[in-house]
Amino acid sequence: MNDHRLVKQVWALAAYSNAIKVLLRAKTQLELVQGVCEGITNQFPYVVSWVGLIKENHTKDLLVAGVSGSASAYSDGIMVSWDENMPSGRGPLGAAIRTQKPSIVDDCDIDPNFLPWRDRAQKFGIKSCVAVPLHGGEKVIGGLIVYASIANAFSLPEIHLFEGLADEIAFGIEGLQNQAIIEQDKLRQEESQKLLIKSLESMVSAMSTTMELRDPYTAGHQYRVAVISEAIAKEMGCSPDQIHGLKLAALVHDIGKISIPAEILMKPVALTDHEHAILRDHVNNGYKVLKEVPFVWPIAEIVRQHHERIDGSGYPLGLKGDQILLESKILAVADTLESMSTFRPYRPALGIDKAMELVLGESGNQLDPLPVQAAKKLYDQGALNMLNSRK
Repeated sequence: MNDHRLVKQVWALAAYSNAIKVLLRAKTQLELVQGVCEGITNQFPYVVSWVGLIKENHTKDLLVAGVSGSASAYSDGIMVSWDENMPSGRGPLGAAIRTQKPSIVDDCDIDPNFLPWRDRAQKFGIKSCVAVPLHGGEKVIGGLIVYASIANAFSLPEIHLFEGLADEIAFGIEGLQNQAIIEQDKLRQEESQKLLIKSLESMVSAMSTTMELRDPYTAGHQYRVAVISEAIAKEMGCSPDQIHGLKLAALVHDIGKISIPAEILMKPVALTDHEHAILRDHVNNGYKVLKEVPFVWPIAEIVRQHHERIDGSGYPLGLKGDQILLESKILAVADTLESMSTFRPYRPALGIDKAMELVLGESGNQLDPLPVQAAKKLYDQGALNMLNSRK
């Protein structure tokens, strides 16, 4: 269940990011709405997305302002309103506009409120949908609805993302209508970038939590590695942006272990060669998950390379020296320190003193000397003593 929830979050975040890129470029309302719908439906499993706007003639039927998706013909000639006295107004989009809250249909085949559109939905392979209102200032100007080809495609994290996107659509429409395009674009870009980064951070946190729920022995491991990585990077004088990306990568550096059987992760004795091979593949699995998310930092590559070693003895690519990202070199040192210091099912905690001794022994051989030197300075200052308490 955790695995499926994570996948749904990745889908929604990718759709959100695709749509945000359009919002930053759009110069007309049609370009904005149509582009957002295309951005959403470029991501599986979303097969139709459209925006309905409340008509200025005060009737309660909706104007289709833009539609896209592999099943976009679903919307051809469709009658949708937000009048609760009409069957066409009792569906998810009408309900979202009327109540000013998201409306979800988990299964279109059985939801009674979706009956007027059930046959049409089945024809186009639509199984679930979510509708969110477009808030224009203090009023609702319409709604966004997204249809998926699988049932139960929308839970709270995905709904929150689409709510944020709906707010951005409404803001964009108002800005274009008021013709304050240049200044509004600048503000929208800044706010959208902040919102995107915030969403990425939230998604990273959700991924990290999902991983830790499967592996109680390393609960908190990713968080502590992130703290150590951040401290080392600051000591080395890395830029704030580089440190930000490194910290996010550290928080999900073991996300690939979600595909590793729990009996291997928690085995209380040494692993066999075959089990080692399975475990090592977690870096490739993590890369496959993270490369689908349009981070502004090379998160996926940092994660894939964090077990590479400067002498070429690491995995999965056998990279050497400057072929390895600096962030991955820092992450390797932090990961080694945390792992060796703390308890594992197959051995007791060694403590920070022994871990530091081992890391210094690999400096210049497997581990890059610069992050090792920075870690040693932090160790001398007592900044890594937190690891002594992790038994």
